[in-house]
Amino acid sequence: MFCGMWIPVVDLMTCIGCGKCAEVCPDAAIAIVEKKANIDYNKCTCCGVCDRVCQTEALKLISPQMPAVAEKGAQLETLKEDLKMLKQGLVKMKKEVRG
Repeated sequence: MFCGMWIPVVDLMTCIGCGKCAEVCPDAAIAIVEKKANIDYNKCTCCGVCDRVCQTEALKLISPQMPAVAEKGAQLETLKEDLKMLKQGLVKMKKEVRG
């Protein structure tokens, strides 16, 4: 689920796997996997509670950059190319989120 203006991202190098973020997550979107916080973005509603309890600041709220085509809206004559650009942008955003 894309939440809008910002999303929580875990810095795996900083996360100590304490589980406090998972305990307070109202959506049960965070699990500790192999001693690191793992966010299920299909459940996450980007409430920001996890960011507030992280002692090591391993959880950060980032604002992903949307492709320019998303801002101006799709034009019928360039729809196919616009869709291609959006798909490429989504792939890039996923890679950035996953680190």
